[in-house]
Amino acid sequence: MTDSSILKVVEGGVMTLQFHRPDKKNAITADMYQALADGLIEATSDDSVRLVTIIGSDSAFCAGNDLKDFLENPPHQDDSPVWQFLFALASCTKPMIAGVNGPAVGIGTTLLLHCDLVVASSSAVFALPFTSLGLCPEAGSSLLMPEQIGLKKATEWLLLGERFNNRQAEQAGLINLAVETAADVEQQLQQWQQKLLKLPAESVHATRELLRGSSRKQLVDRIKEEGEDFKKLLDGDAAKAAFEAFLKR
Repeated sequence: MTDSSILKVVEGGVMTLQFHRPDKKNAITADMYQALADGLIEATSDDSVRLVTIIGSDSAFCAGNDLKDFLENPPHQDDSPVWQFLFALASCTKPMIAGVNGPAVGIGTTLLLHCDLVVASSSAVFALPFTSLGLCPEAGSSLLMPEQIGLKKATEWLLLGERFNNRQAEQAGLINLAVETAADVEQQLQQWQQKLLKLPAESVHATRELLRGSSRKQLVDRIKEEGEDFKKLLDGDAAKAAFEAFLKR
């Protein structure tokens, strides 16, 4: 499945997946989830793809789920596009790098936990508003975030859902590098791409598998566990009330 709100370009060994829904700050629909999942699955199986780059625009990375579409296409089934994307993230064997400008909300932040290298500009605003929406973490973030930034900071950001900036994200270890402008983000992504492409593919693959491969089953199990809680909470009164209030804004 293809979706014009997700642009896929494969060139020179790099697959670029770009959120392209500027009027909604790149909020994700079910069709977009499917397109992202298909892209990652293709990248994993295609030997000509050396790495995956995930980007948004100069003003927005991803504002999370499109709540109206989310309610119209709730991810109750295990083969829903949402879960296909999350499992594709966890299963991708190619290096993933990401560049962030503007809002990175919910899945816009948690997907970064699966990326190997992340750069964000000063316009980046991260937020994990799961509890305020009556929901729980997803994408394995309840496992990956404590591992990557520590339990206390993970608890703060996942439980309280408060916003944080690129410097805070860098200091905590959620991203690799905080820069000033969208042009700086693009330049850094190009540098990483060039460096990775110059390295032997076999050694890059082996190193990434040593870093991430051994915990992949645990990660997939956690995504499933989160998913069961998420589905139950999605039908709860708190989530329904939060979504209704959001859509009335």
